[in-house]
Amino acid sequence: MIVIVIKRIAPILFFLLLTGQLYGQREVKDSLEVLLKTKLDIPARVDVLNQLAYQYYDFNDSIAFEYAHEALRIALQDNYKKGVKYAYTLVGLGYATKSRYKEAILHYRLSEKIKVNESYSDSPYNLILLGNLYREIAKFDSARLMYTQAKTIALRADRSHLSNVYKNLASIAIILWENQKALKYLDSAAAISQHKPDRNGYVQIEIMSYYGQAYQNTLEFDKSDKYFKEMCKEAFELDDYYHQITCKLNQAHLAFNRGNFNEALTICFEGIMLSKKYTFPPQYVKLLIQIGEIYVELSQYDVASQYLFQALRISEKSGLDFHTASIYSELSWINKEHGNYGIAMDYIDKSQAIRERIGYQLGIANCYSVRGLIYFLQKEYPKSISQHETALKIRESIDYTEGVSVSIFSLSLVYEKLNQVDKAIDLVKKAIAIQEKINNKLSLGISYDNIAGLLIKQRRLKEAVTYLEKAMLLGKETKSLLLLRNSAQNFTNYYETSQDYKNALKYQKMYQSLNDSIYSESSAIKLTEVGALYNVEKNQQEIESLNQKQRIQNDRIKFQESQLLKRNLIIVSAALGFLLISIAGFVGYQNYLIKSRSNKQLVILNREMTEQKEELQAQSEELVEANQLVAQVNIELEEKVEYRTTELKQAYKELDTFFYRSSHDFRRPLTTFMGLSDVARITVTDTNALVLFDKVHETAHNFDKMLMKLQSISDMGSQQLAYQEVILQELLIAALNNFKADLDTHSIQSFIAVELKESFISYPALVTIIIQNLIENSINFCGTNNPFVKLYVSKENDHLKLIVEDNGQGIEMACQHRIFEMYFRANEKSKGNGLGLYVVKKSVEKLGGTISFVSQVGVGSTFIVLLPFEQKVVDFS
Repeated sequence: MIVIVIKRIAPILFFLLLTGQLYGQREVKDSLEVLLKTKLDIPARVDVLNQLAYQYYDFNDSIAFEYAHEALRIALQDNYKKGVKYAYTLVGLGYATKSRYKEAILHYRLSEKIKVNESYSDSPYNLILLGNLYREIAKFDSARLMYTQAKTIALRADRSHLSNVYKNLASIAIILWENQKALKYLDSAAAISQHKPDRNGYVQIEIMSYYGQAYQNTLEFDKSDKYFKEMCKEAFELDDYYHQITCKLNQAHLAFNRGNFNEALTICFEGIMLSKKYTFPPQYVKLLIQIGEIYVELSQYDVASQYLFQALRISEKSGLDFHTASIYSELSWINKEHGNYGIAMDYIDKSQAIRERIGYQLGIANCYSVRGLIYFLQKEYPKSISQHETALKIRESIDYTEGVSVSIFSLSLVYEKLNQVDKAIDLVKKAIAIQEKINNKLSLGISYDNIAGLLIKQRRLKEAVTYLEKAMLLGKETKSLLLLRNSAQNFTNYYETSQDYKNALKYQKMYQSLNDSIYSESSAIKLTEVGALYNVEKNQQEIESLNQKQRIQNDRIKFQESQLLKRNLIIVSAALGFLLISIAGFVGYQNYLIKSRSNKQLVILNREMTEQKEELQAQSEELVEANQLVAQVNIELEEKVEYRTTELKQAYKELDTFFYRSSHDFRRPLTTFMGLSDVARITVTDTNALVLFDKVHETAHNFDKMLMKLQSISDMGSQQLAYQEVILQELLIAALNNFKADLDTHSIQSFIAVELKESFISYPALVTIIIQNLIENSINFCGTNNPFVKLYVSKENDHLKLIVEDNGQGIEMACQHRIFEMYFRANEKSKGNGLGLYVVKKSVEKLGGTISFVSQVGVGSTFIVLLPFEQKVVDFS
């Protein structure tokens, strides 16, 4: 009777639950799970399992996947075709969330093969999911084909999927920069959705998300912001982590496009925190790429590389070609900025190959543009012009207005280098005309500054000052410190050219102040990262603490079980003892009948056995109590150790964050001192005053170097450094170039010899710290007779061997055992700060290597570093 009632009310319950008329989103899952525990026939059970899987996707994919698999197993056993069809779809969706696309396609296809008359609506849904999958792996033509087929079926049989179809067609159009087409699709989707809202609200959320992205592409940021806020509000009202992370991605990208890098980075880390609860590889890769792009804009290329390589590992493994191409492009830009033009060109070629294969014209234009900049920096100006002109044609063909202005502006830079200043000015004016129409204030301000600089070179000062004032005004409107700083620099040049040194000094001070502010903002952003990583670690520690408590609780339970077992053994032993006594008594009684004289002896014997038994039992109980006491003490000790360890880790993290911030707070006045001394060199003529300013500059510079070493110690613990190929030749050259002024001052000759036939994979940031500090040590203790620094790199067994040799002062034997200690200085005349060799030792140990040295006073020193070729990934937490 109960089964019949449930079967009758189940359709009504499903209707109420799935349309949201009975309960909210969380209550829907709870109600379905309650229903699953009742006695259901097989089709009803399969339907409930399928609906639970559907409800759990985007909240907890693992649980959803288990429900879908269970539904498929039961449905196949019972040959319940409708259940099998839907279960195949949901299992495929589970594989898609794990980026296992081959298995996902297989299950979608298996679902399509099953024909069920009453289930027309499943076919459009399968095709939409296939389209989404093809979109993720950048097969945009295939995705459009799937969406178009779904649209045809929906128009003929079930119009409830039309809104979803139009929404997904819009998503493809947005990626391919067909923004007006996307807005039309979205209007159609919104119109249908208003009359027939979907049962979960997911389609409406995504429609708002895509509206925001389309308006962001057309630079209508206010409209974009409005739709993103509506989308985020809806996403956070549901138990839907997927769309909550999408919300963070949208907000971060909008803040980034507006130039609010600190805000964008903060939002990205909020998204990273959400990804700890729900991980979908394409989303996580997008977050990492966005963080990388922010650091690229801030010129913090080492940090940017870390996040981009982390994203690259995931995207290549998951087959996310669209994102892989974007990462290659960003890595090309970073290497371009570092002067690694060969590597930069290799990355941009890889990016273009992928983008041509997937037909992504916007990305292809970007590749030509980046390649044009690489040729520009290599002074191959005809090649640069050719690349920029190709990028310009593509951008014009897809109506990418902002990109058109960028290409024209890039061409102006090339013609400026060719001393065709008039042509360069005409091109900048064209770029400005476009930028004024689209009202991109940041780009416009940069162009105003650029044309002002060109006009100052031609001494067309009246025209120049007009553009300078416009640039400064836009800097104030956008609150862009970068724009204001560039304007202040150009005003300095303008007044110097006009021989108005008073105003030149005024704007030079403004430039220095703004430069300090940018540094502070950059530091604040870095602190945001440190804080976010600290919070992540703190949460992990809390989870580990809870796990530890659970383990302790389990140990207690096991201990209690062992006590019960011991007690049972004692009871059994006592029972056996009693049984033995009884037997002995019975035998004694029989003997008594035979020989009455033996009776007294047996009684005495039994009494002695009883006494011994009682004594043994007492000793056993004392032993149990002692063991219990020892176990309890051990448990309490473990709890105290775990608690103190957690407190110590937390204190360490807080101290590290405080240390990092303090080092940056010290650096700000130092950079101001150095900037003012640079200004003094231009404006002050008194020789004695200039000597004093040089001393101030030298002292501040030395203090700054000490703070940089302290910061590098902090960075070794607060960042996850990039693990990649280390180009030793380029790294050694860059390190020597970094000390070029010091080498020239002391007339130190430098030599490099690299003998490696295979790639060395490690952590470039740490290897750089090792090399730079060893070179600096050689400079600080250089001799006066033909001083030199020699750098040798080779392979010895399974290790990279780095030798840094000098003919400097050498180290006294009495001091040699202490040179790696923090703040140790061998003598009062030492120019160092006692941190260099300490930092080297710490970095070598992080990489699992060793460092040794030989030194002789008056002859010189040789440091030998061995680093393993098979470097393991290091945990820097």
